[in-house]
Amino acid sequence: MNNSILGKYCVVTIGHRVSKIGEIKKVNGRTIHVDWGHKVMIYMNKDFRWIPVTKEEIEETYKKSKFTEETLIRAAALGIEIQ
Repeated sequence: MNNSILGKYCVVTIGHRVSKIGEIKKVNGRTIHVDWGHKVMIYMNKDFRWIPVTKEEIEETYKKSKFTEETLIRAAALGIEIQ
């Protein structure tokens, strides 16, 4: 992993619904720091299992019906526009 993922997002889904959106805040040689809104989690590179995506990729991939009320609020806070 390198700094090319810095500022990208991670999406956690349960079934077909988006349950969490995290923003990658810091990347160094051994760890990745993800801000999930309520908490910043630190993952070892080998334990990081998400595919980082851009804001545009989230907007194109996921429709409003796929989001919970909480994740819609989180998306708005991150500047992601869900249609």
